[in-house]
Amino acid sequence: TGPLLPGLLLPAAGMGGRRVLLVDDNLDEGHTLKAIKYWCEDEGASDVRVAVLATKSHDRCVDGIEADYAGVEVPDPYVFGYGKGFHQQGRARPGINALGE
Repeated sequence: TGPLLPGLLLPAAGMGGRRVLLVDDNLDEGHTLKAIKYWCEDEGASDVRVAVLATKSHDRCVDGIEADYAGVEVPDPYVFGYGKGFHQQGRARPGINALGE
């Protein structure tokens, strides 16, 4: 299957009847996760759920996407640590930190 979004390749295996769990680091506005979720549904997935480590607290999330499972809610500024980096720095920090803190 070709790219759905620039730089994003989706699996060639069929989705028909499958239960799918999409896992991402955070849900910010949700454009990419919504596109992937709808693609899975269009390909015949029987159930598509979304799990994220963090959800951003703001009102810019697109309609039609939300996390079914979320670890924490984080503030709107850029967050880093616990595997998330900023210009390749901060990934090894033991917690999730907001830029400027």
